[in-house]
Amino acid sequence: MAQVKYHGEFPEGQDTITQHGYEFEAGKAVNVTDKALIEKFAGNRFFEVSGESDKELVKQGQSDAEQAETETLQAWLKEHQVPFHHKLGADKLRALKADYLKAQEKAQAE
Repeated sequence: MAQVKYHGEFPEGQDTITQHGYEFEAGKAVNVTDKALIEKFAGNRFFEVSGESDKELVKQGQSDAEQAETETLQAWLKEHQVPFHHKLGADKLRALKADYLKAQEKAQAE
């Protein structure tokens, strides 16, 4: 058995992702018992397998996922004409998007 964490980008509006029958949440480890799947996850840069993953590969996967999410959020904000500084990280961009959506929801309710 191994502890497996997912470090990739999540689909729009979701906090979890399902891979090979296992549901992953950001930052939470999942127990995987199938040795073939453990090897598969260990070879994927977006998954970290306790004691088996290449740490540099995992770090690169985390960086790639963060960059991809940042680009996705920037594109969404541009599409909706929400101003933002180009150097903001994914956390701040997520907050801007959430604030915009809340404001839109409030405006529609009035």
